[in-house]
Amino acid sequence: MALNPWIVIVIWAVIIIIMMSAMLALPMFWSRRKPDPLRDMPFESGQVPQGEGRRRLVMQYYPYLLMFVVFDVVAMFLFAWGISFTKMPLDASLPVILFLVLAAPPLGYALHLALNRENW
Repeated sequence: MALNPWIVIVIWAVIIIIMMSAMLALPMFWSRRKPDPLRDMPFESGQVPQGEGRRRLVMQYYPYLLMFVVFDVVAMFLFAWGISFTKMPLDASLPVILFLVLAAPPLGYALHLALNRENW
């Protein structure tokens, strides 16, 4: 006896709703309710903020953020280029090579900043 595909979908939806509700409700019963001043303390980038809020900007992780964004864009373009590499003529690779040449200096500068943080 074969089940209707819609019945299978409804059964899965009910199971998912029950499991999701359990995952949301169980921590309410098992969690600690005592206030903890250390846990409630503001925390940003591994450092406890001092003074007034939004005054101090920690530049420690900026080069890593810059490298992540540039690597992400490079990976996106290289993935698209790599998928269609066998179907395109050789002269179509010149823009990708130019892009890599233009993306290398900011990556090198960000890596230099990240490795030489004491010079900031």
